[in-house]
Amino acid sequence: TYPERLWCAWELFVTFAFAREEQAAERVVLLPLDMNREAIVRLANFDAHKASCYDPNEEARLRLVIDAVSTIRFNSRVRSFAANVVASRTM
Repeated sequence: TYPERLWCAWELFVTFAFAREEQAAERVVLLPLDMNREAIVRLANFDAHKASCYDPNEEARLRLVIDAVSTIRFNSRVRSFAANVVASRTM
């Protein structure tokens, strides 16, 4: 459910906002709990509009900030991380 959790995507976005993408990618480890790549594929197709938080008040606050920086940019950063994970596993 990680790709559908807005807080998880927010944490990735913030990590990449304060470090160069290469540096942040070295520090973030994505370990799928199952052997299929479904979670990575879903993260590669991340859409903030389809993600949510348990607490609707927290979700509303996050969406205000995400909208301020651009949902397109937010989605792009999360998807870019997933693409880097896939690329690093195929090397």
